[in-house]
Amino acid sequence: MTAARGRRRLRREEWIEAGLEAIARGGLKAVAIEPLAARLGVTKGSFYAHFSNRDELVEAALNSWERSRSETALQRFAQIADPAERLREMLISGIAFSLSGESSVHVSLLGELDDARARAVLARVTDSRLRLLARSYRELGFSPRRARYRAQLAYATYRGLLQMKREAPDRGLSKDELTRFMTEVNSALVAPPR
Repeated sequence: MTAARGRRRLRREEWIEAGLEAIARGGLKAVAIEPLAARLGVTKGSFYAHFSNRDELVEAALNSWERSRSETALQRFAQIADPAERLREMLISGIAFSLSGESSVHVSLLGELDDARARAVLARVTDSRLRLLARSYRELGFSPRRARYRAQLAYATYRGLLQMKREAPDRGLSKDELTRFMTEVNSALVAPPR
């Protein structure tokens, strides 16, 4: 078994995924080659076949997360023609994730703001989300300034819920409460301007 274990090499993407899982569970410090190799059932040689050092893996993981959270994830929302429906879908998705309590790269990176790489990636992801939200509000009829403010309010709701779930993981909403909450969100954050 040890000989087979020593010969196995993971693909680069598998190391990146393992790096992202480590970040979600324990922040950037959790990205450590030996524990990751042990968890993956491979030797460090598998790692060094793809990366020259830990920082290279961290960079690759952060870049992968950024692509998946800005380009890929937002593309499905951007394709929704009706801006009100687009906003509803974005808010439902964000709120559902916020309340899920799942391990989150996003939440972990919020605790890593002293790291320039984490801060830059978070800023770019936030900017891409705010741009799509603001565009949606403009398409609903808001002025550019009000659309930008409304986008910030919608995003602050998502981020606030993430933090609230982090502070009190057992606090949740029943299905009925979630339905009422989403009605309020729709009324406050999706309704066209008056």
